[in-house]
Amino acid sequence: MDTKNESGFSYIDVMIAIVILMVGILALMSGMGGAVLQARSQEQQMVAKQIAASTMESIMSVKETDPDRLGWKAVGNVGSNPDVNGVPQGVFVVGFQDVHTGAGPDEILGTADDDGATAPNLQRQITILDECDPDAPSYNCPTPGTNPVRFRNVRVDVRYFVGAVPRTETLQTVLTDYAVAID
Repeated sequence: MDTKNESGFSYIDVMIAIVILMVGILALMSGMGGAVLQARSQEQQMVAKQIAASTMESIMSVKETDPDRLGWKAVGNVGSNPDVNGVPQGVFVVGFQDVHTGAGPDEILGTADDDGATAPNLQRQITILDECDPDAPSYNCPTPGTNPVRFRNVRVDVRYFVGAVPRTETLQTVLTDYAVAID
């Protein structure tokens, strides 16, 4: 009986198969890591959009509610919108600030008294600029007039991070101070 004719895999065959298997497994793990990072990015983007939208709603509510305490005069960054005596009326903080979960005692998001926990990896910037109304020129027009400012450009930027990469969601609109008479 001849026992020298044995069939099977050599050590080299097994080592090559293991290397091929490891390359496949590493490629699969790399793809899964990318998918997890993409899902996290989309989650952060959705949170940033929601924060920008709720901030914009808060700014609009300042204009519409409680005009004796706030109103149109308060729609501006801190140090802006001077009244007839030159006293600034704007209530929204300048520059990127941490996002807090609570609006604070004034019940307005984006002001200096925001409180509550700080949202991780999120910062908000509110920029409010007076715009010129060519039909009723104010001090900020190329040819200055005596009318009050009726247009304000409002921009909310929310910065978030995906890994170490900063990204920004922006929401922008123009607010007006024209009342509609209802008969």
